[in-house]
Amino acid sequence: MTFTLLHNKNCSKSRSCVEILNQNNIKFEIREYMKKPLSLSEIKKLISKFDGNKFDLLRSGGEKLDNKRFEEFLFKNQTNLQRPIFFNGSKYFVCRPPNKILDLIRHD
Repeated sequence: MTFTLLHNKNCSKSRSCVEILNQNNIKFEIREYMKKPLSLSEIKKLISKFDGNKFDLLRSGGEKLDNKRFEEFLFKNQTNLQRPIFFNGSKYFVCRPPNKILDLIRHD
């Protein structure tokens, strides 16, 4: 199973997740979405496979948008993505607090 961390190196919580994964010798891919933004199809996949309310993917804004406009908002405003976001091979999760990532890799 391939784990993926949607990572923003400027975020302390995201850096903590990287550290936790490395300390536990977990193989994972890092996607620095600020350097290589997510495509619209990746945004749609993120929303459809997110474990929770889609509005929890946002740091701020967009709360009153319908699905199509919400997808477009996220696509155009990726700095508003909550972080860090971890993909365990089947679902996406916001890892707050960062130690939550340990539960996600143990229950994959």
